Amino acid sequence: MKHLVNTVDKKAIKGTLVWFLSIIISNSINAQHMEDFIEYDSFIIVDKPQEKYKGIYKDGIPYEGYFSKGDSEFPRVDYYEKGKPKFQYSLDIYQMALNEESEEMEVTEEMTEESYNMYLKNRYKPKLNIKSTYENEKIVNGYRYEEIKSGLLTRKIKNAKTIALFVDVFAMHFYQRIHIILDDDRIYIKSPTMEMSEGSLELQLYREDNTWITKQELNQETIGLYYFVIGEPQKLLSDTTFFIYDQEGNTYGYGYKEFENMGNGMNLMDINSMYFSNPDMFRTKNIETFFEDFIDLYVVQMSKEEVRPEEPEIYKGYIHTDENAEIIKGIRFFENKGDMYYEKYGKGDILEHKKVSLLDFQHIFKTYLENNR
Repeated sequence: MKHLVNTVDKKAIKGTLVWFLSIIISNSINAQHMEDFIEYDSFIIVDKPQEKYKGIYKDGIPYEGYFSKGDSEFPRVDYYEKGKPKFQYSLDIYQMALNEESEEMEVTEEMTEESYNMYLKNRYKPKLNIKSTYENEKIVNGYRYEEIKSGLLTRKIKNAKTIALFVDVFAMHFYQRIHIILDDDRIYIKSPTMEMSEGSLELQLYREDNTWITKQELNQETIGLYYFVIGEPQKLLSDTTFFIYDQEGNTYGYGYKEFENMGNGMNLMDINSMYFSNPDMFRTKNIETFFEDFIDLYVVQMSKEEVRPEEPEIYKGYIHTDENAEIIKGIRFFENKGDMYYEKYGKGDILEHKKVSLLDFQHIFKTYLENNR
């Protein structure tokens, strides 16, 4: 009997220990879940000033409150409600680069030591003063950011559509911002940082009928005009050097108008490479759709190493026009109801008119170009 009691007691004690241990483990897990949160004091949200910002996780995933993300040098904070991001808080990196968000505060005799220490603690914290709105986990109004090598791409979003792109590029002793903005039927590209030292350089990209025009201005003076024509050019432009070529079964034209100060070496964006790398994109009729495609292509180019566009597949012409848009020099291939020929021009006159196939014209064209450029 004594042996039986001891056996029962041991089993009871063992069972009690297992039960007690399970309670401890359970409480430990519950406590761990209760403490599954994070706190930040390295930034200030201007609309919600607090000493600390708390974010609560659920099953290891952001659930409620504030969660920092992105590069520590450029903080962004998402605010969650019930597991869904509702707002994003950020700041303009341009203001941060110029130290515009860290203003000096006048120290007065009335200021206590505690308030002064708090001022010093908060003075250099990033001030997040931009509020963006999420819908279905995507920014639909506000700013969307993408980090790239040595820089940051910032899309300005309105009603789920991109209306502007800001490009910030950093190097050891260099910082440049570029704005790409859609305004009515034109895309404007400019650099506020360049204006500080080089003057006001601006690119305008717009469409007239089947011709895309890139106008380059320096201090409101036109210093360059570039043309991209969809289809066989029906109307030539004045004072222009013009190429006509086929790419992927379609005909395009590319030209430029020279100015005395055109070759100053300044540029904000290589739009010409876009012409050649994705010409079909420029067929888009709707400017808003085109702008979205334009931004997407530019973002891809920014994230890749520089790639030289492929040469056109088929050449059809190289001509110069005068102020009346008449051809004064060049060579051009024509095809009219099965009749194929080329014309060579000089001093405003037709010097040659010969029948030739498009394939044979390629050799004639390249020989002409070697001798006349």
